Parts: sequence; C-alpha cells; structure tokens
Amino acid sequence: MTPRQLRYFLEIAQSGSLSLASQALRVAQPALSQHVAALETELGVPLFDRHNKGVSLTADGKRLQQRAASILEQLDRLKSDVLGPAGKPRGTVRLCLARSLAQVLAAALYRHIEREYPDLRLLLSSALSSEMRTALETRQTDIALMPNAFELPGLRIRPVYEEGFSLFGHDKRFGKPGKTIAFSAIGSRPLVAPDRDHDLRRLIERTAVDLNCPLNVKYEINDPELSFALVRDGLAFAVLPDSAGPELARGNASMGARRLVRPAITRTQSIVSAAGGPPGGAVAAVEGAIETVLREMVEAGILRGTLIAERRNI
Repeated sequence: MTPRQLRYFLEIAQSGSLSLASQALRVAQPALSQHVAALETELGVPLFDRHNKGVSLTADGKRLQQRAASILEQLDRLKSDVLGPAGKPRGTVRLCLARSLAQVLAAALYRHIEREYPDLRLLLSSALSSEMRTALETRQTDIALMPNAFELPGLRIRPVYEEGFSLFGHDKRFGKPGKTIAFSAIGSRPLVAPDRDHDLRRLIERTAVDLNCPLNVKYEINDPELSFALVRDGLAFAVLPDSAGPELARGNASMGARRLVRPAITRTQSIVSAAGGPPGGAVAAVEGAIETVLREMVEAGILRGTLIAERRNI
C-alpha cells in the first residue's frame, strides 16, 4: 500500500467514477483499475461496489476513506514540519472546539495564529463532545479542546482550564435578585438540556441525584443554538458553562444568570490529541496558542474560570 494508491483511491471515492477520476488524475483508467485491484487484494476486502452509474464505497471502503485522508494529511504536514524554518511552524492543523467555547475563542485564536505563525493554516470547527471523540479516534481532527477528556482512553490529554456553571434564563423569571443560586433551588423550573449521551447532561444529573432534587428537563435538544433560542425567548432555563453568558446576552437585555453554588459545578477542558510521541511543530504551536488565548481571556475577565497550569504553580 503506497501513498499514490491511497491518493488514487480517494479521488475515485470522491468522484464516484473511474473515468472521472482518470481525467482528474491524468492517469489511464486501466492503470487506476489495477491500483484498486491491488489495494483490494492486499486488504482482502472489496472497496467499491460497481454499477452502471459508476462506483460507490462499500462499508470497508468508507473506513479506508477516513483513515487514508488522515494518513495523507499527516504525511503532508510531516514534510512541512521538516522543511519549515526553525521556530516558525507551518502546515495545516485541524482544531475542534467544544461548542460552549467555540464562539468565545474562535476570533482570538485566529488573530493569535495569524500574528505569531503566518505560515500556519488553522482549520477550526466545533462539535458536541460525543462527536469530538469520534473525530479524534478516526483522525478527522488533530487537536480538540473538550470537556471531561479523562474518560477517553488511548489519547494524549492535557487539562488546561476549569470552568464554572450558571443557571441562565430571563432575569424576571428568577424571582428575587441575586448573583448566585443553590443547585437545589432550581426546583421545578423548566429546563432545556441535551440528551443523556452528552457530558453536560450527565454532569447536572449526577449532581441532582446526589442532592436528591429531581430536575424538570422539559426540552431535550442537542443543538446549542436551538437551546439558546428557547432560553432567550423565556420558554426555558438552562444550566450552562459561564462562557455561554456573552452569547446568550447578545441582543437580549432581559437575560439573567445565577452562578450555581451549594454545590458549585465545574468541569475541566483539556487539550486532546492522538497519543504516540510528541506533537509536530504546527500542532504544538496551536496548543500553545490555545493556552495563551485562554490565559488572556481569564485575565481580562472575559472567561470566568481557572487556568489549571497556573493553579498548580501556586
């Protein structure tokens, strides 16, 4: 199995046709067929289903497609890391952020990267924690900043930031004024929350069980934007990281928040990547950028939380 064979395979998979792939690659169609046959023989499984309209991937072919794309990108980055000027990493790094932090960090991260590493290309995405696990395991992303990563085996995990939680909702619906609220005082307020596969839902339900105070999760929604819409409209409250506050309050002066106490709820955000040796120069640069931006935002009061590295140095 060679990089050339993988590139040919990916082009055929994308185009869905040997003839179209032949034109795009400028390689004779019989030669492409021979490369595919060699791959299928080596792996011992069919990679394509042939039909009148072209070809489509088998289940085994889809798995190879995911891994092949990642392998070729790693080879390209390896060349960039080796040939790049000392101290100035270059190449492409795919970073996935937890959705609760993505809108807060995205612009600041891009500014930092463009200023400090002009030859580095950052591809940024956001996802739910369950989706991030899959992306890391299938090498669809290089780094993730995600919560509760200690539950993931076989990955390189570095805790960097501990965030607190608040109850968000229309200010007038809280009743009496205040800055904090006991977890048990959430009571029967209608809540919007993700399903039980989401780490946030598991976190608040574990706390509710420990305190023997059932929660009224009236709306179960996995899309943060839809959840925010219900909170902004006054239909529901939500237990969310403090970092969600600025986005919820945007354009809505009636939005309120009470920091959860007795007990305070916290969770750890970690930088996570594939295990196996130190990261390449470009990946290490992005990891450093994440820590720098988090520190700047905590010091500026934009994020309410604790930097774990600094806490250890106290």
